[in-house]
Amino acid sequence: MLSGRVVLACVGNDWRGDEGVGRLVAELVRPSDRLQVIDCGETPENFLGVIAAHRPERLVVVGAVDFGGSAGEIRVLARREMAEFALSTLRPRLAIITDYVESETGAETFFIAVQPASLEFGAPVGAAAAEAARALAAAINAA
Repeated sequence: MLSGRVVLACVGNDWRGDEGVGRLVAELVRPSDRLQVIDCGETPENFLGVIAAHRPERLVVVGAVDFGGSAGEIRVLARREMAEFALSTLRPRLAIITDYVESETGAETFFIAVQPASLEFGAPVGAAAAEAARALAAAINAA
């Protein structure tokens, strides 16, 4: 999933608790010649051109996804699996984005999902999600 030219598109909203986990990952991952890290925040559709311009072989989207796991649990999901889970208000827009990037670049899309404990407005990223972000970033940086 992290081989070749990869764009890591990190999504989330810092004002909604654990939904900010994607943005935390963006802060912690070091970009390289083959890995571009884009902090898309809560408006990933605004980064379509930037993502496509990198001509990725793989698009990896990182964010909070309620897949029914334990708080802070990390799962890698294939694109077709994302329709089964909730991704707050971003899910419909992510389908459009991944469709566009795949059609423009031929990139294969994956999602790295972190199970949120809370998406409460005004709450910070919780301890379990923050630990997951640190572990995920360390694994990506070591790859």
